[in-house]
Amino acid sequence: MSRYKNTIVKIDKKNGYRVYGVTLYPSIPIQDGDDFIYPYDGERVETLAYKYYQDTSLWWIIAGANNLRDGGFALDPAVEIRIPQNIQPILEEFRRLNEEFQSR
Repeated sequence: MSRYKNTIVKIDKKNGYRVYGVTLYPSIPIQDGDDFIYPYDGERVETLAYKYYQDTSLWWIIAGANNLRDGGFALDPAVEIRIPQNIQPILEEFRRLNEEFQSR
């Protein structure tokens, strides 16, 4: 699955180029039942998303839960990573935020 599956694609009216629209992501508070792991050397957020959620496009849940905002997706094996387990409320908030934003 594409890591951009949840991103709106728009066509620039001026030149016809495809551009990615804005995607809003919810905050992801710590919850009982979250897993804490040390990634293997070379593991990335999308591989963890596939391992835990069977969907690489949910990489943003792991990135958001761990404040990974520098654009790097390779994980440091010395740094503990939180893997949210109850993702249904996170996905519902994601849909709500983006539906509201798109309807403006």
